Amino acid sequence: MRNQKGFILPSIMVIALFCLLIVAHISTILISEKTFYEETKQYYILENLMTVAVKKSLQELKSGNTVDHNSDIYQTSNGYFSYTVTTSDDVIYEVQLTCNTNETKKYTASYKFDKFKNEMIFWSEY
Repeated sequence: MRNQKGFILPSIMVIALFCLLIVAHISTILISEKTFYEETKQYYILENLMTVAVKKSLQELKSGNTVDHNSDIYQTSNGYFSYTVTTSDDVIYEVQLTCNTNETKKYTASYKFDKFKNEMIFWSEY
């Protein structure tokens, strides 16, 4: 036992450092995955809100209940959406859609509706 040069302490320090690096790496991956899942959840909520907004606005346009510069806000459990209807002439309506989640993610789009053909003729997302 007289000939020990202190091999145990440095080897334990290297093993402890290696274990800490593994724990840090796993926690970074976990945080990254959790952020990704949350962003994906918000994306699908926004897609759902946009689908509901388009269906609601098309329903009102096809029924003829629209007024120029009509802006309505609809609240849901996941967020809210609004749309504004403007007319460029007697046949074509332009609709601006805005969807917001409860976590303040925002998604906007617009489309043009041809009343003569009774269909959507242009779609734009931004």
